[in-house]
Amino acid sequence: MHHQHVDHYFCIGSSHARAGEPCQDYALSGTLPDGRVYGIVTDGCSVANARTDLGARVLALCMEAELQHTTSLDDCFTPAFVQRIRQRLLAMPLGGTPQDYLASIVTFCADGNAVRLFMAGDGAYALHRLDGSVQVTDVAWPDNAPYYLGYCLQPGVAAQFASPATKVSASVQLTTHSTGAGSSTREIPVQQFLNGWTVDLPLSHISALTICSDGIAQISGLKTLDVATTCLAFKNFEGSFVKRRTLKALAQWEKAGHIPQDDFSIAALIGFTAGPPQGEAAGGSDPRIGGAWGPALEQGTP
Repeated sequence: MHHQHVDHYFCIGSSHARAGEPCQDYALSGTLPDGRVYGIVTDGCSVANARTDLGARVLALCMEAELQHTTSLDDCFTPAFVQRIRQRLLAMPLGGTPQDYLASIVTFCADGNAVRLFMAGDGAYALHRLDGSVQVTDVAWPDNAPYYLGYCLQPGVAAQFASPATKVSASVQLTTHSTGAGSSTREIPVQQFLNGWTVDLPLSHISALTICSDGIAQISGLKTLDVATTCLAFKNFEGSFVKRRTLKALAQWEKAGHIPQDDFSIAALIGFTAGPPQGEAAGGSDPRIGGAWGPALEQGTP
């Protein structure tokens, strides 16, 4: 039998802190009434010259609200699901301007058998395997200009992304960095991302999974894979395990001169087999945390 624990954390980056600006990242995690678990990270667009810290929170809360209405993973992140998110954004619940609602989102929902990830905009996700290896995949958009779900409030911009010229000429890069295996990049047509990108992973002998904002790639002097490996080095699954691990990592990085330049948000899923908890309180890591991920099924939501 497998169980899942989830947690999240977010913090401001040095560039926003120095400028006296708010953190534009946000994160949530929790458990649904039927026992499924979820994690959400959002990242407001820094170049929008707007209050996208508000948009990031609204988008995360809209996603959480929609997940509450699902009854299985099959209900999650479908075209109808994504359209309901857009309808919530169109209401502009905090007022403001359309630019305030421009934010990327990465989220997951998991039951006892599988996890489904969803990405709209930029961000990253990372896997920890039984053999100790780590794999992290991040997203890069042409000209660093992602398509945001919040463009439903700017139909003209949305139409530019959906135009035939863009469909033919533009692609999104999915780059995967793996322990001992280097990096590989895939080119995905932009139109396959306009309703989000989904990844399905069976939870056969689950280890751990994290989702992150693109701040994972903007910690000075560190490679994305090194950051992901450190963030996935959980000692146990009790309480605020993501917050503890990330705060410890940030302190270690700061001592070594590695400073988060951008805001950073993270949510994680840990899987373990049933049995009495051990972990840090018992003087070490929990040996039951770990497993092998099965093959992934990736697709753009049609």
